Amino acid sequence: MFVPQNKTLNDLLAQNDKVNYSLRRRIYDTERIKNELKWQKWNMLTDKEKFLKEIEKLENALYRKLNPKMLVETRCEERLYRAGIELCLDKTTVGLQKEHFQLNNTIKVLNDKLNQTKALHNILIEQINVLDEQLKNKTHALNVDRKCLEYRVQLDNRSYNL
Repeated sequence: MFVPQNKTLNDLLAQNDKVNYSLRRRIYDTERIKNELKWQKWNMLTDKEKFLKEIEKLENALYRKLNPKMLVETRCEERLYRAGIELCLDKTTVGLQKEHFQLNNTIKVLNDKLNQTKALHNILIEQINVLDEQLKNKTHALNVDRKCLEYRVQLDNRSYNL
């Protein structure tokens, strides 16, 4: 009669050890994943700062190109409406038109880069929000697993008297 009881007790203790090991392993894996998520978030935050600096730099470059563009447009307009001079495409007019074309292309390229950078920045912010949510979930799961392990340790402290 004692042999089946001892065998059952040993089986229960072995199962208890297995469950405790599995919980400790799960806590370890969850902590590792949580640390990885924190590292990814830190990297994304540094990338976000780089994007903000890049956006500011592109906006400043774009702003610096607008004044020369307005100046070239004004000069072209003044040459167009000259009093007493026959309208013709002389070297100066062609040069002004070429400069205007180059400034328009530069502004277009800067706008495209600015829009791409802003789009990437927005995507990065969305990813940071997703990471925050995952971190919150991992922290909650970790707390639940730790409490569960604490309760199981309290159960282990009871002696199994037969």
